[in-house]
Amino acid sequence: MKYISLFFFVLFVFFAVPSVFAQSKGGMLYIGAWPRVVLVIDEAQGKVVDRIQLQTGTPQELSLSYDKKKMYVTTWNNGIEVIDLATRKVINSFTLNDGESIVRRQGLAPDPTDQILYGTVSTVIKKIDRFEVAKPKFVAIDLAQKKITKTFDFPKEHDTPFGFNAGYRVSPDGKLLYVFKEDVLIFDLQDFKQVDKIELSKPPHPGGFPMRIGGGDDPNEEPGIVTSLFNATDQVIRRPIFGIARLDLTTRNLDFTPIGPAVTGMTGLRLTPDRKTGYTVAFLGGSRVEPTRRTEFWVFDIPSRRLVRKQEIETRSRFFFALSNDGKQLYIYGAGPTIEVYDAATFKQQRVITFDGDATTQLLVVRGQ
Repeated sequence: MKYISLFFFVLFVFFAVPSVFAQSKGGMLYIGAWPRVVLVIDEAQGKVVDRIQLQTGTPQELSLSYDKKKMYVTTWNNGIEVIDLATRKVINSFTLNDGESIVRRQGLAPDPTDQILYGTVSTVIKKIDRFEVAKPKFVAIDLAQKKITKTFDFPKEHDTPFGFNAGYRVSPDGKLLYVFKEDVLIFDLQDFKQVDKIELSKPPHPGGFPMRIGGGDDPNEEPGIVTSLFNATDQVIRRPIFGIARLDLTTRNLDFTPIGPAVTGMTGLRLTPDRKTGYTVAFLGGSRVEPTRRTEFWVFDIPSRRLVRKQEIETRSRFFFALSNDGKQLYIYGAGPTIEVYDAATFKQQRVITFDGDATTQLLVVRGQ
């Protein structure tokens, strides 16, 4: 009877008491590094737990798939690789280069089915005595066929030698491509004809600043929504200001709220999982590389669109910024093999994560499953 009672007691503890086995998994950090590897860092442990070897070259950009179950990696050799986040294995790999042709891409955006990547490319053809640069084109890249299956010419007014150096997003219904340039250009994905434009580039008065918003790449963002910091000009006293803009990719509705005087620069806005708080790093008193520059953490209350806290910090001369999976840590990294971890509540540095090899991409934070 004593052993039977002990057995049932153990069963009760295992199923009734929360344990490490019952807790949800923590987040993972993915970052590209030399020579051709994506490092996987466990947020809780603060150390590298896996190395994903790439097949086409050194990683250049990392981005999540539409369903957030895969990761797209572009490489410096114009390659595209697909990593399954559950197994951390490369499940698809190919290069856009074709023989003597070098295909330079400008941005990529997945469709909602994660079967097609949309973007623009410019092809460089190697001749005996020269290189010929073809006009850039819109492209649809079929991941199953591992190649470009559709190409379309640019509109004449945007026909530049190198295409769109811009952000790209596909609408939730998979019918429209949003290109975040001086204006937000909207194209029908059936024929790549421009169907609409959200005009931001013309200021309300001569000498003013155009409004500019980014395409957004925040994994905590609401699907089909882009929340972005923007710069503009106050229409009354004509001074540079900044604010927060929100664009709905389904309705095409854009609303923006001015917040305060503009500063030298800001990193991208990062939202907490509940989307109630936003973080960025602001640059004051000089450009990002000047010794007189100051840097501050800024915290925004997103529902009220207000700057609620800020704190000056010491940073490296060149860096990127990211937010942890749970929104409780702030990451400063780049230009070296370290990630500085700060507490989001106190702004105190907690630790430094060190890994082998210089980083080549921005940090991709993936929430635990």
